[in-house]
Amino acid sequence: MKKQSINVKNKLGTSGKDSDKYFRPESKEELKKILEDYTDELTVIAGGTDLLVANYKNLYKIEKWLDLNWLDSFKEIKIFDDKVEIGSMVTHERLDKLDQIKEHFPVIQKAAADVGSPQIRSRGTIGGNIVTSSPAGDLLPTLLVYDAKLKIISKDGERIVDANDFFTGPKQNVLGDGELVEKIILPLEENKSKGAWVKVGKRKALVISSISLALNLVFDNDNKIKDARICVGSAAPVPLRIEKAEQSLKNKKIKKVNIAEIAQIVSDEISPIDDIRGTAEYRRKVAYNITKSALQEVINQ
Repeated sequence: MKKQSINVKNKLGTSGKDSDKYFRPESKEELKKILEDYTDELTVIAGGTDLLVANYKNLYKIEKWLDLNWLDSFKEIKIFDDKVEIGSMVTHERLDKLDQIKEHFPVIQKAAADVGSPQIRSRGTIGGNIVTSSPAGDLLPTLLVYDAKLKIISKDGERIVDANDFFTGPKQNVLGDGELVEKIILPLEENKSKGAWVKVGKRKALVISSISLALNLVFDNDNKIKDARICVGSAAPVPLRIEKAEQSLKNKKIKKVNIAEIAQIVSDEISPIDDIRGTAEYRRKVAYNITKSALQEVINQ
């Protein structure tokens, strides 16, 4: 076999560096400068599990890449007395494995464990799941039941958006040109809470949900339901809070709740469609069943 000359260069001169097509900021200052110079020209890549699939045949058409993988501040998880801040580049695998997430936000942990395959969980990020804004996004209902807020940054500064107001339609959200989700802010509840996560699909693994449900109940010192959050995914254009059911749960002891009544409210309140993963009628029936299942799980806890 003929040996390759040691003088032959087999890498581009810009490999691993910023060029006029690829940017990898390592600080927020660098990031803001790039956003200022190329506001509406950049394609942002985090884990790439959605982006690369969606653009598989057209990657060559993307002119400018903004790679967030070198921003350590976007990968941090910080725990304070009254809140937890999760960087948008935190992967599903970290959410699944981290004891603090399991302790304080078990519904998020369970949903993260349900995402795709081990390979996808090790690459896919919570921020990517949010920004893709698919009605079937696994983590989206869980953020709403924990009253999450999203810190959004741009070249002009930053703003905080309630997760309930972030999603505007299928794969649509409130982000403007040059805006990025930097972190997810989750309040720490003083009272004890219990929750459940249920996901239904056409197979047992590597599945996009046909419908999902996140439930979180906060209890007062008398073990009455002080606050309730129920959110359904894949049953409306956006993750859907079932506020009528939430109100019906408040101020009751969990074992006194009429589970069938709450399940019927959820089934009636959703607005599903027919698609390849199920009919609207099927989703209504499943919504009824998974609501009963989630409430029973909390009772069993």
